[in-house]
Amino acid sequence: MVDSLGVLVSALPFAVAAVGLAGLGWPASRAGAASLATAVSGAVVWPGLEATAVPGALLGGLGTSAQVLYVLFGGLLLYNLLSAAGAVESVSRFLGRLEPDRVALAAGVVVGVAPFFESVTGFGVAVVISAPILLAAGFTPLWAAVLASWGQCAVPWGALGVGTVIGADLAGMDFGTLSDASAFLSLPLFPVYGVAAVALAGGWTGVRRRGAEAMVLGLVAGAGTIVTSLYLVPELSGAVGGLAATAVFLARRRHRLSGVPVRALVPYAFLLALLAAANGIGGLRSVIEKLGPVFDGPGLPLLVSGVFAALLLGLGGEEAGAATRRTVRQWLPTAGAVLTFVLAGEVVAESGAAGLLAGGAEALGVYFPAVSPVLAALGGALTGSNAASNALFMPLQVEAARGLHISEVLTAAVQNVAGSHASMLAPQRMVLAATATGLLGREGDILRASVAPVAVSIGLLALLGMFLH
Repeated sequence: MVDSLGVLVSALPFAVAAVGLAGLGWPASRAGAASLATAVSGAVVWPGLEATAVPGALLGGLGTSAQVLYVLFGGLLLYNLLSAAGAVESVSRFLGRLEPDRVALAAGVVVGVAPFFESVTGFGVAVVISAPILLAAGFTPLWAAVLASWGQCAVPWGALGVGTVIGADLAGMDFGTLSDASAFLSLPLFPVYGVAAVALAGGWTGVRRRGAEAMVLGLVAGAGTIVTSLYLVPELSGAVGGLAATAVFLARRRHRLSGVPVRALVPYAFLLALLAAANGIGGLRSVIEKLGPVFDGPGLPLLVSGVFAALLLGLGGEEAGAATRRTVRQWLPTAGAVLTFVLAGEVVAESGAAGLLAGGAEALGVYFPAVSPVLAALGGALTGSNAASNALFMPLQVEAARGLHISEVLTAAVQNVAGSHASMLAPQRMVLAATATGLLGREGDILRASVAPVAVSIGLLALLGMFLH
């Protein structure tokens, strides 16, 4: 028999987060703090939950959060240093000159260029990089904002997969396993955004002229993501997928490739080489793991690449200092949100609240796989972060899958991918797109124009969940 009051108490942290974010307009860090306080209070007060598990949950959450925030800081710092040196602007100008056909450029940016930058840096930085390219190509600010938002379609590997790291940790599975399953689920989704891009840029005429190319680019991005996750470095899946699509896009325009901003791109090549060496060379990998968490993972390569970029591009101490201060200002609100939501998720998982909620979710029976991506999408849209969405809902999803005897890996991947895609509709992401295109105050217009491919993606995940389970 389901403990109705226990389910209600267990659901309160989610309800508080939803009301704070959507109803009261709180920043994510404040909503996360309220959600955490509610989760701890419920575990302490309600007899059906384990208050003794709270200290261990908080300690474990601190470790996971530190790993994620380390990577986020490195990604933002690299971006800001490159931006201060003019490298980001150089790349934007080059891509704008490369393809005079706006319809084709839209597809190349949305499923190629932007996913690469989002995978390397995270935090919606792809929006800031791709919006100037689209504006320079002649798109209206509204269409540029929408297309730049869709360029975040590789979010499961944003900031080198930090959200997936949290999801894997809370699901009790290996990062590579969750990355592989997420990559397979993402394969049909990249073409959705490619076709949406050419439809927005050129209407049905654009789809007839460039729809096939957009689908091919999307499939190339998806295939590159799968191959990288399975056989190379899972953290680089989104980056390599975006690079593969970009390479195909450039190959068709090789006669216009003069003036490639090589110096601006070298820091990214340097980062990819560092990551590939650290993950691909067995002996080096073993040494790095023994050195501890500061050296393991993509955090240190991002910081080293930032230093390399500053030296290569001749940034002075004052410019580098300004870029670092800008990074801290951007990072702190995100740090607060990720930390509090991760801790709340850990408390929900370890106190037994996730188990009680899963008992309620199990009542959906065979329909649970169809509801699962909608729940994940709610978390992504509310928090604006794949990491925060996974922190909140992954324990519930996996517990429900376990109780229903369906694939935990597939359920976790659905949570990871659906939450990722819906996060691009979150208020803070809309503000970022509006800021990058000069549309502050029109976030609602951007949201309404951005919804369609995200909704299609969530629907596809629901169908895949029902079919594959």
